[in-house]
Amino acid sequence: MSFKENLRDEMEFQDVKPKELSEKTGLSVNTIRNYINGHNALPNVEAAVKIAQALDVSVEYLVERQNVRSKNKSPKIFTIEKMLADFSEEDISAVLGIIKAISGKYNELT
Repeated sequence: MSFKENLRDEMEFQDVKPKELSEKTGLSVNTIRNYINGHNALPNVEAAVKIAQALDVSVEYLVERQNVRSKNKSPKIFTIEKMLADFSEEDISAVLGIIKAISGKYNELT
């Protein structure tokens, strides 16, 4: 797959719109759209790094689909992981407690 296809797929997977990616990277919306639509536009290294960082993937992933994320990871799980990155340790502990309580409920059924 090409950069444009990988970028488009990742943005769709994460439900990131061009405007949102533009805001996260500092690149113009038109530039982002050019990369997505592939009008013979490839980002320079600096822009590729900004895009990869904003999407929390590697540049290699966008260019060559290297370091592919687990195929079992749903977009919802990916979103939860991204949200947890901003949580305090105390909040993460609370979330972990909730997950364990819910998990226990399902383990009781088996």
